[in-house]
Amino acid sequence: MKRRFLDFVELAPRSQKPRATGLSTFGDRGYPLEWIRGMLDAYGDYIDIVKFTPTCLLVPWGDIEKKVQLYRSHDVGVGTDDPIFAIAYFQGKAEPLLRTLREVGFTHVQVDTRHVEPQGADAAKRADEDEQRYLALAKELGLKVTGEIGKKWPKGDRMRAGKGALNVEASVSDIRQLLARGCEHVYLESRVIRDAIGDYGEREEGTRQISEIVAAVGIENLFIEISGQIPFDTRQCHRFWAVRNFGPEVNMGGGGSIEEARYVEAIRRGITFVGGPGRTSSKLWIKSLANHGGKAAREWWKEEYEIDPSFTSAKTNSLPE
Repeated sequence: MKRRFLDFVELAPRSQKPRATGLSTFGDRGYPLEWIRGMLDAYGDYIDIVKFTPTCLLVPWGDIEKKVQLYRSHDVGVGTDDPIFAIAYFQGKAEPLLRTLREVGFTHVQVDTRHVEPQGADAAKRADEDEQRYLALAKELGLKVTGEIGKKWPKGDRMRAGKGALNVEASVSDIRQLLARGCEHVYLESRVIRDAIGDYGEREEGTRQISEIVAAVGIENLFIEISGQIPFDTRQCHRFWAVRNFGPEVNMGGGGSIEEARYVEAIRRGITFVGGPGRTSSKLWIKSLANHGGKAAREWWKEEYEIDPSFTSAKTNSLPE
């Protein structure tokens, strides 16, 4: 790890790479190689896994191989986002996809046989059997496999119970099934989280339900997905919410650009401003230093963070159907 600027100034402690928890995942949407190199030189210590999104299918093969080598030289895991698997799966090419990814140097893959919900009992059964088969093959090839629960849209989503509420029992059951089948981690879908906790983490009932899911399956087995497709301010507030509720070693991932590693790490350390309905500072590490004579509390992320009740009431009254 490189020496950081003003390293005599203490920061909140963090696990070092290779990490088992506190993982940060970002997306690669086809960024230029030299831009990635600069980002990794500056922030590589805070990037654990990069997922290639479908736009990378438009990039020359050799360029992707160079990218994979560059990421791996900075101890960054390299995976594919679930639509890439789905495209190959629906063409009957899932097995050659997995074998080729391993040959190229990928370390992670997301297996998704239900990217488009199967129609009919026979199709659903086949998708379930295929998921088990390809999860097993991926693990046999040495790839680390991630799963996901929740859908971007409410129709057919077992994780949702309507109007922002969650089906805790079904969510826990689906997570345990994915873990039993060999998934290293399971992502909680970003849009479901947003419906549950609001844009700023202001909905307490959603936080309570997600906490129940976490308690049942273990925070170390989960990723709080924070999509690059939601507004930047909301991404920041969701990151802050995740740290405030589950600590700085919570796993956070999504399709956001690697340049946002600086923001994620600053929130994990409690040293940056995050907007939202708070009536007190969101810089919780600094606040803890001030409140405890220059020595932050061991669980500094639990410093008081009062939310404006009028803001919460207004947001709660506009829950989606």
